Amino acid sequence: MAPRVVIAGISGATCSGKTTLAKHLARIIPASLLLFQDDFAPPAEQIPVDPTHGWQDWDDAKGAILWDKQRETLRHVRETGKVPDEHFSHDAFNEQYLGPVPISDKVQQTWRRKFEELLERQEGDKPTIVIAEGFLMLVDPQSVREFDVRLFMREDHAVLKRRREERHGYHTAEGALWRDPPEYWDLCVWPAYLRAHAPLFLSGDVERGAFDPSAIDGVQLLETKELGMEEMVVRACEAIYEAVDSGRGRERWAAP
Repeated sequence: MAPRVVIAGISGATCSGKTTLAKHLARIIPASLLLFQDDFAPPAEQIPVDPTHGWQDWDDAKGAILWDKQRETLRHVRETGKVPDEHFSHDAFNEQYLGPVPISDKVQQTWRRKFEELLERQEGDKPTIVIAEGFLMLVDPQSVREFDVRLFMREDHAVLKRRREERHGYHTAEGALWRDPPEYWDLCVWPAYLRAHAPLFLSGDVERGAFDPSAIDGVQLLETKELGMEEMVVRACEAIYEAVDSGRGRERWAAP
């Protein structure tokens, strides 16, 4: 009998706070697993080169992720409750350049206690809770079908641009440091983000619109300009808790 697994997918633009939220959740939820979409990026030498600008394009959905590898990993986690033995995460290479975004001890302890009690009440084997985060985590239908909880963090263009430009760069799987070339945000990152996510929003309005339920159902939109990190942690905890407690997961969503 396959183990019970609950997978929460967290997405949003680069620098929207996805990784910070995911790590807070991992600290709160006992024995949870973390999956970083960056670990499914191709080797640096396979990243496509933009024919117009001559730089490597790490952000276009077509070439930024090894989609088959991501899908196979999610299926393996669903079937076994574990990441594949050969899976390697290079997240430790990347510093939190903007510094930690703390939440109160009270919120952290309250929700950890809630999850401990919830998991203790479960009959048989305790479910494994998986937190999968990434800037393209909701654009691939095959991956999204695995998500029992679907969260999307939306932040203003100007804030995201400032945060991205304040970063020193990103470490690749090989340990090298990628730094954005001049104008990379305006000519590559932001257009790729809008292009990848437009099919998911009504009228293609990624910046202000609502999700189109015929394209993707069940997404909770977290407006980061209105919510602090602590409130987003609480809302994410509520959504994951409800999925575990009710036993209703991905099968309730109509699309994809």
